[in-house]
Amino acid sequence: MQIALVKDFMVFIVAISLLWLGALASWLLRHHLPADTRRGWILGLFPLSSFGIVLWQTLMLGETAVIHRTTWISTLNLDAVLQFDALSALFALLVTGIGTLIIIYAGYYFLNDDSAGRFFAYLFLFMGMMLGLVLAGDVITLFIFWEGTSITSFLLVAYKYKYESARAGAFKALFITAGGGIALLVGLLFLSSIAGSTDFATIMASGDLIRGSNLYLVTLILVALGAFTKSAQAPFHIWLPNAMSAPTPASAYLHSATMVKAGIYLLARFNPALGETEAWFWLLSLVGLATMLIGAYLGTKQKDLKALLAYSTISQLGILMMLIGQDTEIAFKALVIGVVAHAFYKSALFMGAGIIDIETGTRDIYRLGALRQSMPLGFAIIGISALSLAGLPPLFGFLAKETLLATAVHPSLPEFVSWLFTAAIIVAAAFKLVQAGMILFEVFLGNRKDETIQHRPLPKLVFLAPALPALMSLGLGILPEPQGLAEFFGAAAAVSFGDKVKVSFALWTGLNIPFALSVGAIGLGTVLFIQRKRLIAWQNSLLSWSFNGAFDQLIWGIDRASTLSTKVQSGKLRFYLSVMIVAMLGLVTISVGGFNLSQLATLEDLSLQENPVRLISLLITLLAAGATVLIKRDFFAILALGTAGLGVAIYMAVEPAPDVALVQIVVDILATLILILALTQLPQLQKSAAERLNGRFHLPSFIVAAGSGLLVTLITFTALTSRPRTSLVTPFYSDNAKALTGASDIVGAIIVDFRALDTLIEIAVFSLAGLGLYTLMRFAANKHQDHPPQAYINPRVQQFGIAGPQTSVYLRSMAKILLPIAFLVASVHMLYGHDQPGDGFTAGVIMSLAVGFTYLIFGFDEARQRLTWLQPFSLIALGILLVVFNGTMGYLLNGQFLSPIDYGGLLSITTLPAGVKLSSGFLFEVAIGLAVLGSASLMLDSLARPSALVIQPVTESESVPERGATAVSFFAKVFQRR
Repeated sequence: MQIALVKDFMVFIVAISLLWLGALASWLLRHHLPADTRRGWILGLFPLSSFGIVLWQTLMLGETAVIHRTTWISTLNLDAVLQFDALSALFALLVTGIGTLIIIYAGYYFLNDDSAGRFFAYLFLFMGMMLGLVLAGDVITLFIFWEGTSITSFLLVAYKYKYESARAGAFKALFITAGGGIALLVGLLFLSSIAGSTDFATIMASGDLIRGSNLYLVTLILVALGAFTKSAQAPFHIWLPNAMSAPTPASAYLHSATMVKAGIYLLARFNPALGETEAWFWLLSLVGLATMLIGAYLGTKQKDLKALLAYSTISQLGILMMLIGQDTEIAFKALVIGVVAHAFYKSALFMGAGIIDIETGTRDIYRLGALRQSMPLGFAIIGISALSLAGLPPLFGFLAKETLLATAVHPSLPEFVSWLFTAAIIVAAAFKLVQAGMILFEVFLGNRKDETIQHRPLPKLVFLAPALPALMSLGLGILPEPQGLAEFFGAAAAVSFGDKVKVSFALWTGLNIPFALSVGAIGLGTVLFIQRKRLIAWQNSLLSWSFNGAFDQLIWGIDRASTLSTKVQSGKLRFYLSVMIVAMLGLVTISVGGFNLSQLATLEDLSLQENPVRLISLLITLLAAGATVLIKRDFFAILALGTAGLGVAIYMAVEPAPDVALVQIVVDILATLILILALTQLPQLQKSAAERLNGRFHLPSFIVAAGSGLLVTLITFTALTSRPRTSLVTPFYSDNAKALTGASDIVGAIIVDFRALDTLIEIAVFSLAGLGLYTLMRFAANKHQDHPPQAYINPRVQQFGIAGPQTSVYLRSMAKILLPIAFLVASVHMLYGHDQPGDGFTAGVIMSLAVGFTYLIFGFDEARQRLTWLQPFSLIALGILLVVFNGTMGYLLNGQFLSPIDYGGLLSITTLPAGVKLSSGFLFEVAIGLAVLGSASLMLDSLARPSALVIQPVTESESVPERGATAVSFFAKVFQRR
């Protein structure tokens, strides 16, 4: 196959981004879009646009595969690759085409439902993940989108989260598919290691090398496990029927074109690399055969219409998996025809089931009946699709069944085994005919079974979405073969088969073995349908063991094991810390042969005699650290800990490392403030118990502490004395900081330019720390209906500051002056972060300290009234989004995320003060400051008065925060409402 390398792959990024843009629009406009049929038509423009892009690229494709790549991690030779060939085009057209119909249909399904914006957002996210999966051109990109489909499908299945069935079904689906995803990741890494590349093109060209590797069998099993779990192969099929708790539009989409087809696509894609072996044939054929029979057999037992369709999907997935295991041309012809035929009739059937559910209020086929009178259009559409499911002429499903039967007699198998495969296929086809018959006769024909069912008709246009795939099933069977379509199917099959495949849509090929087998399957199915009541009674009389029961036992065993393992969890932090430290001591002792004690640093090495300030700072640090152990009052112990930190800051300032010293000082003060606030929230009984323990000598704790301290000391001195004295990276930073980033301050250049991604992760972690503290305090405050600790309240003294009497006018005046000064100092730090010591993190902490001082002086309530502009959640979001915007601009302008940009030069701004530069570094500093201020403020909010976190019932009058209301209480109310 020819391959054209194209560097620009924005057209496919646009196709995926359009779907995610639809998710954003669905969420942001959820209260503005009309909650009627227009919503589906408006939102349907997003997948329709993606479908148009994919169709346009497909028409331009021909027989040429196009690979679109961009450098991801150059040092590891990893590229992010999108590959577009006939196979990916086939699945991409199904994903976007049927996705468009599903969105339009969902507009009718959620008619007058104002809360459906969340569903549309989930569905668009899932759609984008699935499109990215089939367009992936390397294993890393594939796996990212693969796991994305698992997460987003979990959200869809659990959409009705108030119902236990929805939560249980979503958990089962995620547990099984995510477990298979772990196996797939390991298998893909093995595959890439053997082939020497993560690119599909290299992997597919290395088939002989892969099949000859000692790791082939392990790799095959791991990759197959990932595909089996995703595509509901036995025994992992149990998650799919339970996923029927999802709204019907999601079920229709998952079954027909996306989630369950992901595993089929994966193994079809990797057939040239992993196939053509006995292990491949037997593994896929036997698992597919078992899945085909299980789905066909269990489907006839179901009385829920969606459950019946779910099991028929399982049966069809088994057929497709079995076809991939073959090494014949006809098998891959049957594969592509089967994929498309199933997508057409199954999407129509599921959407029809949703219409029946809404109009009648039930999906129980034994309560329905005679719907042909009230739903004539639905009867026609579902009837066509059911006949295609049954494999009857002249539907497209008949062609799928014929090509399947043509593969039944495998030329390389023993005759007995070959005919066993044939018999299994005939039996499965017969059961599927029974299922189709049950849909038609139990639901639409016969007499009305339940007179209490009230018919609530939907607008007639709701039938448009299921009618299109149903008519496609009919049109491909009776109309002349569309020009070029068979060639396109053949090209898709050839990508998987590894050689040319000829595809024809002719239904009649003469009196041959496949036709005879088809007649036999129809005859057997007719007999079983006539005797269906006896058949179902016989099925129900059998032993009620099930795979679901085995899964429940597995989960019970895991829960039991976790219960036993938590017996050692005493709940005492001292014990946990001791275990971690002792484990660290053991691991380090085992891994390190010894320490070179003869090279320990001396006083001369530390230059203490030349600069006595260093010696004084070390003595301060040592004495303060010792005081934290000896002092009994916890408040004074916290002050001593802060003093130790300031001693380290002095040493850093003398080193000289002014940037590090500055950060150490402000962080140390902020940490001291937070610890003091946390101290005010401790229950008095626990405080008293802790104070009684202070000063007591505890030998085991002393041994653990002394041992860990000695070990860290030895590791530190050994690292300092044994490392190369000449730095390899320092010259690079000093030589290139100014040239590449325009920064005079090397530390600033490292933080926001050279190691910008590290900094992005660090501020994200800092933000999560604030959110985590808020969440924990909110949970505890609501659980205990918190109020200020009684130990700190004097009923005879009016409370103004935090647990204290009214502060003096002098301190209040200082607080009023300090806040704007602190923000001015912080602004200077951000402006000159690239030119002088100081950065956005320091600026954020300085502003946070000023806010904390305001809390201490004015008290929580008055401080919040004064700081109404302080919205921690908004500040965190604004900071993170500003970094992402900054990085995206770097990618768009320079081709690399978070690369330096001189915005001032681009905008021709040259009148800035000396040392100030309008650059990406400046925006990064501002973003860091905002995120740090938001997170630290959230910590202060949570600790200053936890009772503000207690959620009260929300009324309509409280939907907008009153003047002076706290940000925490407002957001807590919003979260509680949701």
